[in-house]
Amino acid sequence: MIAIPIDPTTGEVDVAKVARAITPNTIMLAGSAPNFPHGIMDNIPALAALAQKHKIGMHVDACLGGFIVPFAEAAGYPQAYTFDFRVPGVTSISCDTHKYGFAPKGSSVVMYRTAALRRFQYFVQPNWPGGVYASPSVAGSRPGALVAGCWAALMRFGQQGYVETTRQIIGAARAIVSGVKAIDGLEIIGDPRGSVLAFRSTSPAIAIFALGDLLGKRGWHLNMLQRPEAIHIACTFPTVAVADQLVADIRDAVAALRENPDAGKGDFAAIYGTVASVPDRSIIEDVSVGFLDGLTMM
Repeated sequence: MIAIPIDPTTGEVDVAKVARAITPNTIMLAGSAPNFPHGIMDNIPALAALAQKHKIGMHVDACLGGFIVPFAEAAGYPQAYTFDFRVPGVTSISCDTHKYGFAPKGSSVVMYRTAALRRFQYFVQPNWPGGVYASPSVAGSRPGALVAGCWAALMRFGQQGYVETTRQIIGAARAIVSGVKAIDGLEIIGDPRGSVLAFRSTSPAIAIFALGDLLGKRGWHLNMLQRPEAIHIACTFPTVAVADQLVADIRDAVAALRENPDAGKGDFAAIYGTVASVPDRSIIEDVSVGFLDGLTMM
């Protein structure tokens, strides 16, 4: 797998660098609609055109945005790019129903442009002594209750329900983006148009992880990002009612850091500050493996 850098200004994958990275061994390109860290959608039409040119697959990772982006235009929030099978060259799309589809955790969907492509996902063993074994995926057993819960959520909300939740969620995200832009010393990464956004510090007086710790003390559980260091906010339905309060708390926390830089010293600042200071990333990987071993030790 070849990872391509994103444009530092737009947050989108650099399509020109994708084109240069394609080799005779490349079987597929992938883009995000949107990506998780910054909520930025890649230029899916341009990536799909590249895939068509080279006669390879084009996968769209819409796991995060699969129940936001398709309804955004109807909700009054047009997106930067079309991302679905209307785009020539897109061959598969993944979409998590357990996120903005509001289905039980652990349900997800992958869609293919043709039935012929879908067949490559199947696992079939006709010669097993236990009988003919056929599964739509590598995983054999799946809980029926999860499937039923997912179906119930889809039926309960329906298309109009998802348009309405999208309208409210993106509206909250836009309010937070506007509020953060108005705070001196912070900037939004790229141009997020969906439910997710990220912001970073532009001032030495505002340590972004310390800001995260201060917000944590006020009850906000936000994700810390690295490369670049930033704070990630994924707006969900409960965020709608508290978007203005979040912006107010961010503003107050920035003011507190300007007055006392030590005010935000806490777990985020300690952990991510240490991680950022380690040049050999394999050390961080080893520490993470040790953490997982500790969780699973009997």
